[in-house]
Amino acid sequence: MRFSLKHTQLALRNSTTRIAFRYGSACLTACPQAVLAVTIETPAGLQCGYSGDCLPPSWFDKTPGVAYSQQIDDMLAVTHLAVDAFLDEAASPVEMFPALLAVNERVHRTAGEQGHCELLASFGVSMVERAVMDALARAAGMSFAQAVRSNLYAISPGEVHGELAGFTPADWLPVEPLSSVFVRHTVGLGDQLTAGEIPAGERLDDGFPQALEQYIEQTGTRYFKVKVSNQLDVDRDRLATIAALCERHLGADYRLTLDGNEQYTQIDDLLALLDSLRAAPGLATLLDNILCIEQPLHRSVALDPQYAEGIQRLCGWKPVILDESDGTLTTYREAIGFGYRGVSSKNCKGPTKSLLNAGLTWLANDRGQRDDCLMTGEDLCSVGVIPVQADLALAATLGLSHVERNGHHYHPGLSYLPFAEQEAALAAHGDFYAEQHGRVSPRLVDGKFQIASLHCPGFGFAVEPDINTMTPADEWQYESLGIME
Repeated sequence: MRFSLKHTQLALRNSTTRIAFRYGSACLTACPQAVLAVTIETPAGLQCGYSGDCLPPSWFDKTPGVAYSQQIDDMLAVTHLAVDAFLDEAASPVEMFPALLAVNERVHRTAGEQGHCELLASFGVSMVERAVMDALARAAGMSFAQAVRSNLYAISPGEVHGELAGFTPADWLPVEPLSSVFVRHTVGLGDQLTAGEIPAGERLDDGFPQALEQYIEQTGTRYFKVKVSNQLDVDRDRLATIAALCERHLGADYRLTLDGNEQYTQIDDLLALLDSLRAAPGLATLLDNILCIEQPLHRSVALDPQYAEGIQRLCGWKPVILDESDGTLTTYREAIGFGYRGVSSKNCKGPTKSLLNAGLTWLANDRGQRDDCLMTGEDLCSVGVIPVQADLALAATLGLSHVERNGHHYHPGLSYLPFAEQEAALAAHGDFYAEQHGRVSPRLVDGKFQIASLHCPGFGFAVEPDINTMTPADEWQYESLGIME
């Protein structure tokens, strides 16, 4: 379907966490949630579409010393770069994929000239990309999964990866998207593992689980993503405690991934952790159940040739995958040649990139005959309605059976939204949300989210936001967050 882009509007609404989220060197307690509204024109007429995401501290750009207020300005700046580029490229009718390639090249070039990193440039492009994809699917009356499989977006993989020439995403995607997905629960660096560890002054009385053990007991969670800090003794002891908790309640029926969060500059430090885990008594099940190691090396050295041998040694034990280093449309292809064996999918890095990366994974696995390489679904503390539902729709389309989801743990449900939008989300997506303990929030049962209702026309959400209740991006003030720099 050809379209032209007629209008855009970017607005923000603040949200506050129920529990502080510590990852790497960052701590998230409050952040703006951004929504981009677009209006496109197709042969069927005008159609609105939306994208949304949180603007978190120190993830897209981890440059030391850059204040959070400046990081938010930078995230908004690259989004505006992408808006301007899409408005120019789609001033007259175009197809989605050719327009996206042109916009992506322009935004990455301009962002680089302005000192922004590749991952940040990809985020800006993805905000407009997702909103246009949503609008096109709504105009066609298709779910995101249907739109991708029918190639509504005119994706021609061979234009990016020559080895995928002649294929379309339908060649490697499941015939039907998943209707449920296991939640891979984040265990952050500051998260308590048992209720007894929670200091009296930090105990919540909101009816929801707080410590890891409470999630296992109350929700049946059995997939976990554990942050490691490059402090060998601390990480080993913490992993041993997690293993004991899981095996007390779940036996051997649990799986986990380790997230390095760019904390390592030497592969030998991670190899030392693995040797320490092997030497510790009683951790055989934990070691067997580790699925992969995510982004251990800082992005500045992750694809440095001097580290290739170490990455390959690690991959001889468990797959090592990219996350933050996945900055461009072609990074993953380079990483496979380097020795990496997988990559994360996140809407904030670009859904089209995820679809293409899934094709590279399929090809590396001999067109699905092996499982040497893998793709994981990861989270950026995304919340409802738009961010978390769109990302789950992407994961379901890719066929990812488990996805890191942490927004429901760190955020108090949909309470940051107007009451009318909360009630509308509950009515439209009653499999995914429930009214629990006085708030509308995602419902986790037997370790899973039910998401069949997300396969509605558009990109995973039936409820359209009232952007007029939000603050225009150019009027929003950092001081409104009420947090220190």
